[in-house]
Amino acid sequence: MTGAPGTAHGPSSWLVLRGALIDRLAALVLAPVVAPVALVLARRVRREDGPPAALALDRIGRGGRTFGMWKLRTMRAERPGGAASGAVITAGVDARVTPFGAVLRRWRLDELPQLLNVVRGDMALLGPRPETPSMVDGGDPAWRAVLAVRPGIAGPTQLLVDRWEAELLSQAGQEEQYRETVLPVKLAVDRWYVESATPVLDAVVLWSLAERFVLGRHRTRIEARIRRDVPAAVAVPVGDGATRTSAA
Repeated sequence: MTGAPGTAHGPSSWLVLRGALIDRLAALVLAPVVAPVALVLARRVRREDGPPAALALDRIGRGGRTFGMWKLRTMRAERPGGAASGAVITAGVDARVTPFGAVLRRWRLDELPQLLNVVRGDMALLGPRPETPSMVDGGDPAWRAVLAVRPGIAGPTQLLVDRWEAELLSQAGQEEQYRETVLPVKLAVDRWYVESATPVLDAVVLWSLAERFVLGRHRTRIEARIRRDVPAAVAVPVGDGATRTSAA
């Protein structure tokens, strides 16, 4: 499928199958390797900043259902349950982030507990990143298209917008900048991916994730494909590609 944003295409049949079955089986296989690492990191979080080591953040998943997305805590526990106070959207240097939390965020290790969400069926390994409830408009056809599938731990959108997003959100009015400028681009790319996903495209996404987060390359293979197929991607300057995270 090569559905473009704004068309009436439904979700890729491959993506639906993969999220419902393949990703859950893969998560079960990965769990014995990932769980010990996550537990060691959780102990370090508790030792540095006390409990809780992890927390479940409200996110919108398939069909508009709210679920708890698990993350290792990277910000100081300032509210009941361990969440940080202040802005929901964070970028760049944030005084609420603990020293070890900054390391976890840099290498995306705070996302490891989301393997549990995949096993439970809340999430997939690859897919659109889930949004906070306040950012989702269930009446928007683009949102309905994206919410037709399970959100992912990682996906192509973050590879395109990460650095551009971080630069924009380092300025004043973070939430407005995110809602008015960044979110429409992310939504367009997410919709394109939901409607276009194939095994080959997913292989390109996986390789591109390795290029960015393992090899440290600023430009990845998937970006050229996104810029070709998604008109909204023109808003992201060429050469910008990494980071908004929610208060955790």
